[in-house]
Amino acid sequence: MKNIFKNIKNKDILITLLLVILFGIIGYKLIENYNYFFNIIKKLWTLLLPVVYGFVIAYILNPLVKFIRKKFKLKEGISILYSYLLLTALIVIAFIFLMPNMINSSIDIISNVPSYIKEAQGWIDNILNNKAIHEIIINTGTMQNVNELITQFGSMAVTILEGALGYVFAFSSQLVKIFLGLLISIYVLIDKDRIIRESKKITFLILKEEKAKKIIEAVRIYHSMIGAYIGIKAIDSAIIGTMALILLAIVKSEYAFLLAIIVGVTNMIPYFGPLVGEIIGFLFNVFVSPTKGIIVFLVLLALQLFDGWYLDPKLIGDKVGVRALVIIVAVIIGGGFFGPIGMLLASPTAATIKIYYERLMIKNHDIIKNAEKN
Repeated sequence: MKNIFKNIKNKDILITLLLVILFGIIGYKLIENYNYFFNIIKKLWTLLLPVVYGFVIAYILNPLVKFIRKKFKLKEGISILYSYLLLTALIVIAFIFLMPNMINSSIDIISNVPSYIKEAQGWIDNILNNKAIHEIIINTGTMQNVNELITQFGSMAVTILEGALGYVFAFSSQLVKIFLGLLISIYVLIDKDRIIRESKKITFLILKEEKAKKIIEAVRIYHSMIGAYIGIKAIDSAIIGTMALILLAIVKSEYAFLLAIIVGVTNMIPYFGPLVGEIIGFLFNVFVSPTKGIIVFLVLLALQLFDGWYLDPKLIGDKVGVRALVIIVAVIIGGGFFGPIGMLLASPTAATIKIYYERLMIKNHDIIKNAEKN
């Protein structure tokens, strides 16, 4: 073995080769047993989910803690205590007054889905039995297409209803983990300054100073964009949800309370969210009365137009400042990869990318100017 080392002028080559072989073997074993390792990661993620919830809850409550501390000039610990007392009061009110209504409405809708489908089929049969319409369909040879369209529409309607209700029950199944996350969030808020300080130290240790500063700056920008969009949008959605409840009660909509909550929650998602709320509102009512379904749809459409043209610009203004097309593309991509959370974070993510895009354009101003001339 010593002779081998003597014959090699640069020992680094041998060490590099051995490392490449070692990592190659490890990589091969990882690929060969990917299911086993993915299951470990999945299990670890499931175990750490309450911790993730804790950090998310702490992040959401932190502005409230800051507001109470500055407004009433209280100590950090007392501000955290008051914030959780307020949150606890809201949770108790929700469980006593709101949750039973939501659960009962959800169960009622699920039990009525078969009758809704049967009723819809009856409408379609009545339309197809009309001689004039029947002759047009036969003459144009589109009977098969009509039957396929009917089947697809029925499946889509059931999917939308069950999907909307699925989120309610999925949320209910996560309540224990969310409760643990709530307890963890208390300690996160108490130690938040130390957590931020240690995170900065680790970032500087892992990366060079220049890169570490850039990453910390990017996190700060993203944080400000989340506050500018999601924080204010939550207030906007709460207002829209309350207005929806009042308007739906006036027009005597079916499941008005549950529908108002769905409208408020989906309103958080740009462009697509309001449309989902309107479609669900229509489906909740159309099987009871087609006229009522159309009225509810128009009421929610008018409410969303009010939000889009007046309330949303008034609250958010140009804080995000991203073109509509960019937001739509961001929502599609975010939703495709990360579901509702990705759709929710689409706007602040697009706004952050826009800031860095503008910086890049300014930095390369001369190149861009020459390109425009050509």
